[in-house]
This record gives sequence, C-alpha cells and structure tokens, in this order.
Amino acid sequence: MKKANNAFIARATLRTGALILALISSACGRAFELPALDETGDETAEVIEVTPAQPNNPAERAVDAQAGKSIRLLLNQAMTLRYEKNSILEFKVELPAGSQIDIPENYEVLHLDYRKSDGAIERSSTGFIKPVTIVSVPEAARPSFPQSKIDQLNKTSGGLYVFASIVSDIVGVTGSFPAIKGAAAGAEFLKHYDEKGKPKFNYTSGLVKRFGSRVDKGVSADSLSSAEKTKWTKIYTELKRAGDRTVETPKAIIMIDKSTALKKSEAFEKDGTISPNGAWTIAVQGTAVRHGFANVPCAEFMSEMIREAYQRAGYRLTDDFNKTKGNYLSYADGTAAVVNLSAALNKAGWIPWDASKYRPMTGAIVMHTTGNSPGHTYMAAGHDGRLIVDNGAPQGRDLRKTKAKTIDIMFRSGVFFLPPGVNPAKW
Repeated sequence: MKKANNAFIARATLRTGALILALISSACGRAFELPALDETGDETAEVIEVTPAQPNNPAERAVDAQAGKSIRLLLNQAMTLRYEKNSILEFKVELPAGSQIDIPENYEVLHLDYRKSDGAIERSSTGFIKPVTIVSVPEAARPSFPQSKIDQLNKTSGGLYVFASIVSDIVGVTGSFPAIKGAAAGAEFLKHYDEKGKPKFNYTSGLVKRFGSRVDKGVSADSLSSAEKTKWTKIYTELKRAGDRTVETPKAIIMIDKSTALKKSEAFEKDGTISPNGAWTIAVQGTAVRHGFANVPCAEFMSEMIREAYQRAGYRLTDDFNKTKGNYLSYADGTAAVVNLSAALNKAGWIPWDASKYRPMTGAIVMHTTGNSPGHTYMAAGHDGRLIVDNGAPQGRDLRKTKAKTIDIMFRSGVFFLPPGVNPAKW
C-alpha cells in the first residue's frame, strides 16, 4: 500500500509541477516555449548540394558573402531549431522531416545551455550548429509554413541553431580531413591563453590534490625496458595518428557508417571486441545514443580513441585497464564520465601533466580544469593544444577562433595525460 501511495504522490507531484510550469509561462506572457522533441543524438540529414552563398535572396539567408559556400541538408526526421536568449538556447520552431536547411560550409559548433521539453536547462558537449537558414518544408507542411513565416524565422536575431548530431552527415565518412593551418590568436582566445597557447590560468593545487605526487612525474624512456618503450611509443603513435589535424588525415580512422558503428558498440559490450577504427561514430552515435547520454559523449569518445589506439598498436587494453585495478575502460564501469576517465588513466600508469607548465603534445588526452565532472575532455590535435579534436568537432577545432565563453566552460585545459615515457616539453 505504501508503494501505491508513493506512486500516487509522485504522479500528483509531476502533474502539479507541469501545471505550475504552464502557469508561470502564461503569467510571463509565454517567456519561453518548450519544444515537443528533444534531441537523441541519432538525428540524420542528407547533404543535397554545396553551392555558392546567396546572401541577397528574399529569405535573407544567414549565409553571407564571406562564407563562400553553403551546405544544403535534407532533414530525415523532425528537428528543433533554437535561438539564443540570455545565453540559453530556447525553442523557436520544429521543422518536419523532409525540410531543407542551409548552413555555411565554415559553420560554427557552439556550446550553450539549452531548454528541454520538460523545461529543464542542460548543456551539451555535442553542441549546436549555427547559423541555420530554412530553405523549404515538404508540401504537406506548407499550410503551416507559408513563405512569409519562413522569411520571418530566417530573420531571427542572432540566427537559428540546430543540434550538431548531424555533423557526421555533413563531414562524411570518406576522404580525408584537411590539414588545419592555424589562425591568428583572436581576442577571445587571448583572454584565456597567450599567443603560443600557454594558459593564463592554472589548476596546480587541484591537480596535486587529485593525483598527488604523480603530477608531472615523467618516466624517462631510458628507464623503460625495450618492450615497454616499444609498447608506449606505438600506442602514442596511434593516438597521434588519429588526432593530428596539422596534416591531412583519413576520416576512416575515426568515422564509419552508423549501422556498422552500432554493431561494433554492441560487440565491445558483449565480449570485449575492440574495433581498430571508427571511434567517433562508435562512441558518439553508437554507445552514447544507445545508453541515453548523446548530449555528453566526450569521455566515451576519448575512451574509444584509447581502446582503438591499443588495438591498432597490437596490445591488450586489459593489461592496463581492467577490473582488478578498478579502471576497466567501459561505459558500464563509469568511464563515460570525465572524472572517472581521468582516474582510470591515472590508475593505468599514464602521467597527468599540468597544462600550465607543459605543452600538450598532439594525441594527448586533455581535460577541462582538473578532469572532474561535469567537465569536458578532448584530444590535442596540434599547435601545443591550440588545435583540438572532440565529440563536437571530429574534423578539428582551432581554439584561437573559439569564443571566450565557450573556452571558459569547456576548453580551459588544466591537465593532459600521456603514456609513460612520452614526455612533453615545458613552456
């Protein structure tokens, strides 16, 4: 009877909460609207064409003349478009499946808090793409979307945003990621780092509190046995090969088709089989979607990058990450959380390096602040950590062009991990 009463109270509480939310919204003149759909991470779109930007059309599309080219996408399911209000992405409109949108070829992936269908505010490390321009909706939806409404939506102040889960359809899984030459350090970047990438902040005391005397205690390669030296060199080489964006990199190293990725995600959980490639798709669009954390798959992505580096290098992951040590590198064992991934690397003998004192080497596993949760983790992709690869930017991101606010919540690089015997240079 007690369980029944508790269930009744819970249902009543939910109904009351919903009623209060509705009344607040009404009393405030509908201060915000709630989307009907929440992004699940498996949204897809088809690239129809890449065309020169057309800034002078009647819809005043968001793609401007400096953008060069725009990418036209056909949405394979209904998706929510949002706009920024007081640093929160609020609901603007729900586009039906079959709608077409344009985004610039040099689109931005931004990381702002967003409001879900239950009114809760969350943050997504997958991020949102802007600016979006609505091109058309399917015939059946046109009565609800006359051209005048589309034109008005496209004039939304600050532009429209769409969930970045569709990035794999934009980037594609064939060909190569182009090399990133590196931009000049912008004013936003320089609020947090100097021109060379050295942080203007540090988390030294927090790192010592977390990792003790192991911080910055590198292992001389000469002190390792020949077998150990070979092992760690090969594993680091594979990490670097997957993460380096200073050179042209085959997309196939970290991106594969989704159906194959799902099978590989399930295979690892079933019997420990590790794929040699496809880390981004397996982690971000496979494991994270299957287990309901598609908005925050950063640590799972880095976990898969590590698993696959071991696999390609020809070594057993479980020699260093296992149940006995309490650091088995799997979603079920908690390493999809940044705090647990950093702890797992530490237990595996990897060295935590203070990013305010040492230069992040390409391929290093970097963490926001001290590697705690909530937080963010990513891979150094070149230029002493000024280039990074993460779940929102498998093609690479140049932090020198990133907004200060985004850096502040995601990319204040406090610590990075490297295998023993792979020692970074000081600033």
